[in-house]
Amino acid sequence: MAGQERRATGRFNIKSRSDVMIRGAVLGTVAFLALTGGMFHRASLLTLVPVSLWLLTAAAAMVALLRKSWRRGGDAALPGGDWPLIAGPFIIASFYGIQLLISPVSYQSTVLASIHWLFLGAFSLGLLAAGRGRGGPAYLERGWLLVTGGLAVTALAAVYGLLPAPGAILRTADREVAAAGARLGGLLQYPNTFGAVMAAALLERLTALARMPGAAFTRPARWRGCEAGALAPVFALALLLTESRGAFAAAAAGWAAGWLLLRGRERLRYALHSAAALAVAAPLARQLAAAQLAPPALPGLLALAAGLAAASALSALAARSAERLGARGDRRRGSGALAAGAVLHAAVPAAMLAAALGAALAFAGLRERLYSGATWLARGEMYADALRLLRESPWLGRGGDTWRWLHRTVQSRPYVGNEVHSGYLDLALDLGGIGLLTLLVWLGFTVVRMRRSRMPGRLLPAFLVLLLHSAVDFDMSYGLYWMLVLWLAVWGLGPSGGSFGRRAGKTRRLVDRMNGKRRVRLDRLLAGGLAAVLLTGGLSAFRQAESLRLQRLAEVGPPGVLAAAESARLLERALALAPARPELRLALAERLEAEAAAEVLRRGMAYERSHPGLALALGFALARQGDAAALGPLRRAAELDRYSRAVQTAALEGISLLADRLHSAGKLPQAASTASAGMEAFRRFHRLAEQTRQLRNDRGFRLTPEAVALARKLRAGAAGLPPPRPGEASSRPR
Repeated sequence: MAGQERRATGRFNIKSRSDVMIRGAVLGTVAFLALTGGMFHRASLLTLVPVSLWLLTAAAAMVALLRKSWRRGGDAALPGGDWPLIAGPFIIASFYGIQLLISPVSYQSTVLASIHWLFLGAFSLGLLAAGRGRGGPAYLERGWLLVTGGLAVTALAAVYGLLPAPGAILRTADREVAAAGARLGGLLQYPNTFGAVMAAALLERLTALARMPGAAFTRPARWRGCEAGALAPVFALALLLTESRGAFAAAAAGWAAGWLLLRGRERLRYALHSAAALAVAAPLARQLAAAQLAPPALPGLLALAAGLAAASALSALAARSAERLGARGDRRRGSGALAAGAVLHAAVPAAMLAAALGAALAFAGLRERLYSGATWLARGEMYADALRLLRESPWLGRGGDTWRWLHRTVQSRPYVGNEVHSGYLDLALDLGGIGLLTLLVWLGFTVVRMRRSRMPGRLLPAFLVLLLHSAVDFDMSYGLYWMLVLWLAVWGLGPSGGSFGRRAGKTRRLVDRMNGKRRVRLDRLLAGGLAAVLLTGGLSAFRQAESLRLQRLAEVGPPGVLAAAESARLLERALALAPARPELRLALAERLEAEAAAEVLRRGMAYERSHPGLALALGFALARQGDAAALGPLRRAAELDRYSRAVQTAALEGISLLADRLHSAGKLPQAASTASAGMEAFRRFHRLAEQTRQLRNDRGFRLTPEAVALARKLRAGAAGLPPPRPGEASSRPR
C-alpha cells in the first residue's frame, strides 16, 4: 500500500513538473514576444529562435506520444473535443505550403508565413495543455493579466519617463493623425493595434467585475473586488491615449455584446464599473494629452496614484450601488411595477456611462479627429486597390505578403501603405477566397463554441473586440495578436471545451467503440504526420535564424581585402541555408564581380519575382557588362515601384549606363536603341509625375533633376551622338 502511495506520489510529481514547464514555456514565450515588438517582424532572430524551439519541442512531444502509444497499444492521445481550435492554424499553414508549389509572388515571405502558422498551431497545443487540468483557468487568467497588464504598465511608464521605450509614443504635428500631437503605441509601437489589445483587456476586467457581488469589495473579503478591478482604469487610460477610432468602435461593439450576454445584476454591475473606469481615466487622459504625453514626472505620477485610488473607491461604490439598485428593482418587480424596475436597471448606468464617455471624448480635440474622414478616405483607396489585386487571383491568392510586394504596382496614388489595414483582406490576397473562408469558419466556429459555453458573457466580448478591429487594421500581422486570440479561445471554452467540445468527445468515443483498431491507426498516422510537419517547420526556422546570424557576422566584420573575402564566404554560407532571402542576395552581390553578382541576383529573381530591389540590382549588374538583357529588369523595377522617384531615376541611370557600355563596345545601333528605350522610360516618369500633381502625394513623388539630366544624355544617345565625358554623368540619386 505504501509502495502504491509512493508510486502515485511520484507520478503526481512528474506530472506537476511537466505542467509547470509547459505553463512556464507558454507564458514566458508570450511575455518575451510582447517585450520584443509583438512578433511583427517574422524575419528576425528574436522571432525565429523561439519559433524554432517551439516547433522542434512540439515535434519531440508528438514523437513521445507515438512511442507511448506503441508501448501501451493505445491511440496517440490527441485532443478530441478541441480539434477545431487546433486544426485552424495547421490548415492555414498547409495552404501556405501549397503556395510554395505554385510559384508565389514571394517565396521567402510564403516560407515565413507557413512557419508562422505552424508555430501558432504548436502554441495552441501548448496552451491547451497548460489550460487543462488542475488550476488551468486560474493560470490562464493570471497569465492574461500579466501580459496585458505588462503592456499597459510599460506604455504608461514610457509616458511618465520611467522607461526608455523607443517607438512607444507616436509624435506628429499632423492633427489628423494625432489630435494631441502624440499617441500611445506601447511596446507594439503602433497605437491602433495597441488600442485594440487594451480594449480587449478592459472588457475582460469589466466582465470579471460584473460577476463579483458587493461583498467582494469589503474587508472581510480582503478587498478581492478592488484587487480584481485595479487594472481596469489603467487599461481605459491606455486605450484613450491611443486615439484609435477603430479601437474605440470595436470596444463599443464588444461592450454592447457584453451588455446583451449578461443578465440581471451582472448587467447592472457591468455598466456601473464601466462608468467608474472611464470617469477616472478621462481626466487623466485629458491631462496627459495636454502635455503631449510628456508630463512632469512627479506631479504626473501623483495624479495617476490619486486617480487609481479614486478608481478603487468608485469600483467599490459601483458594486454596492448595483446591489442596492438590484434589490430595489427586485422589490418593484414583486409589487408588479416591472417596467419601472427595468427602467431603473437601464437608465442609471446608461446615464453614468454616457457622462463618462462624453468626458472621455472631450480632451485635446479628439472629437474633431473622430469625425474627420481623411484617413478613412485613404483607407478606402487602399481597399479599392486591394480588391483590384484580389480579382487577379480570387480563389488561390498569390502567397505570403502579396500586398507588401504588389501594392506599388496597383496604387491609385502615391500613398504609404506596406500593410493593407485589414487582416481579413490581407489573408484573402495571400490565400484567396478559400483561405479567407477557412479563417472565417475557424473563427466563427470558435465564437459559437464560446457563446454556448457556461459563461458566454465572460470572455466573448473581449474576443469579439480583437476579431472586429482586425477587419480595419493590420493586427493580424502581429504574432502576439494571434496568441492573445488563442489564449481567449482556450480560456473561454473552459476545461470542458464547451458544448461542441463535449459532443465531439462523445462522437470520438463512439467511433472508438465501433472500430477501435482503425481509430488507433488513424491517430498514430495523424500524430506522425504532425510530428514530421513540425520538425520540418522547426528546422526551416532554425536555418532562417542561422542565416540571419551569419549575415550579421558578415556585415560587422572589419574593413579590408581579407575581411571582404571572409564576409563574402559568410554570406555564401548564409545563402545556402536560406536561398530565397532577397536582402541576403543583395548584400552578397555587392561583394562580387559583375558577372558573379548577376548570376546571384538572377537566381534570386526566381524566388522573388516582384522585388524591385533585386530587379534594379540585376539590371545594373548586367549593364556594367554591356549586356542588353539589362533593359528587362530595369524596366521591371520601374513597374514594380512606379511611385518611387529613387527607383525611377535609378532605372534611367541603369539604362544610360547600358547605352554607354554598348557605345564603348562599338555596338552603335544597340546603344541608340537602348537610349531610345531610356527616353520612353523618362516620358513615362514625366507623365506620372505630372498626373501626381493633382493627387495627395504622401511619398513625395516628383520628377528629379538627376532624371532630367539623364534624359538629356539619353536624347543625345538616341540621336547617335557619343556619350559625355565621365565627369559630366550624373550620380545615382540617394
